[in-house]
Amino acid sequence: MNILRLTLAAACLTTVASAQVTPIATETFEYPVPGLFHAMSGGTGWSNAWFVNGGANDDLVMFDNTITPSFPLSDGVGGHVGQANQFGGAFRQFDLAAHPELVDSAVNMWGADNNTIWVSFSTQYFQGMPQEHYGGLSLWKAGAADPEALFLGSPWNTMGWGIDDEGANGSPEVVVAGSDDSVAARLVYRIDFAPGNERLRLYIDPTTQYPTGPADLDEVIADLRFDEIRLSSGGNNGDAYFWDNIEFAKGVPTGGLGMNYCMPVVNSTGAAGAMSASGSSLVASNNVTLMAGDLPANAFGFFITSQTQSFVMNPGGSSGNLCLGGAIGRYVGAGQIQNSGAAGAISLALDLTMTPQPTGFVSVLPGETWNYQAWFRDTSPAGPTSNFTDGLQIDFQ
Repeated sequence: MNILRLTLAAACLTTVASAQVTPIATETFEYPVPGLFHAMSGGTGWSNAWFVNGGANDDLVMFDNTITPSFPLSDGVGGHVGQANQFGGAFRQFDLAAHPELVDSAVNMWGADNNTIWVSFSTQYFQGMPQEHYGGLSLWKAGAADPEALFLGSPWNTMGWGIDDEGANGSPEVVVAGSDDSVAARLVYRIDFAPGNERLRLYIDPTTQYPTGPADLDEVIADLRFDEIRLSSGGNNGDAYFWDNIEFAKGVPTGGLGMNYCMPVVNSTGAAGAMSASGSSLVASNNVTLMAGDLPANAFGFFITSQTQSFVMNPGGSSGNLCLGGAIGRYVGAGQIQNSGAAGAISLALDLTMTPQPTGFVSVLPGETWNYQAWFRDTSPAGPTSNFTDGLQIDFQ
């Protein structure tokens, strides 16, 4: 399972249209303290009780803030979990049948394409030395010969927050620069499942439960499937971590329109251009406004559209990635080619009855999916160039 950096670009990614985010599995560790949580079955969305390694099933045990050291992000509901014997694990499986749309029937695990899953938990490194340790939550494949699919938290000897792809290819870990695993943090991971590669975003201590802004880490990982979690930490110096308030959820936040896909290339601002939209997916409403942000200031650009997604690196010598294929229409009519101004943004209110295509204008129909992207002028060390935002998919009704 390869992790491809943003700077290397990524294969085309697709996710479902905007919907409400719904919790699908939770655990707040409302168990007796001090004590074991092996065989405990609290929380929601699980198919079995906790299994904890150790001779007395005590590799991880219950703590609360009457026990030193305290955990600043303990949610105050019951206790929290801490590592008692390093390298041991605690395992629990999901109730897959409760959310059949997430299940890849070929392997009977979560990870079906065109879905979004959120993984959130609070954690902190609390014991040991600031080197040669790890701690986090693994997405696991129960019973597999190589069960660990993806590690979330602080990978080995990084002392920061990120991911480690544990698949057969053994890709290097990726962490957020400047993050510190000795500082308690709420980690929120968003995984958009698509045909082929998946997109993963990490938000550290976000201000909202399901953030929508720029992520602290934005990576592309290869195909991911899982049906279980493992909590584990350890190191060469008796290292240990805390965990609390675990939540898995599905869907994307309401308020926006459509879903982003296809990784953009960073432009001359140091950021990557981003698509968004507002309005309604109801064709009858004819109310869609496209927006492109994080563009270079005072750069000209316009929107393009197609019913086909694709991925073409550096088309026509551009510095960016074209995320559309097939018949591509360009919004280049009167007033549609725009300047990004000082804000580095452009927007366009669409007329869904006048969607440009190479052979003329067509009307968007209910049940159709249309994809949008912005092309804009840019600069590079080699001189003038052009670039693209990411893609935006809208499923019309």
